[in-house]
Amino acid sequence: MVDHNIPGSHFEYFKILDASTSVNLIMDNVWIALVSEIWRHRNNCLFKGGVVDHSEVFSPAQLKVWSWNVSKIPSVNFSFSDWCLEPLVCMYLI
Repeated sequence: MVDHNIPGSHFEYFKILDASTSVNLIMDNVWIALVSEIWRHRNNCLFKGGVVDHSEVFSPAQLKVWSWNVSKIPSVNFSFSDWCLEPLVCMYLI
């Protein structure tokens, strides 16, 4: 059970049981990128009159996760297009 009043519990719950450390590191990056992009987009909508657009949240998060993974995990060798098309396959190829 996730306590939504404690953000850390949501972060810990986002892990995949029985997955490798590398896969869970990628999942950590996915969580961080999505939360930061949701927050950035929310602020844009509230303070700059932006319009809610899911692609403005998802696309930058997707790029962030891929670039973080390529730079932080030596065994990552998939392209950005592979990551966009089949992220789960890419995660389990590590």
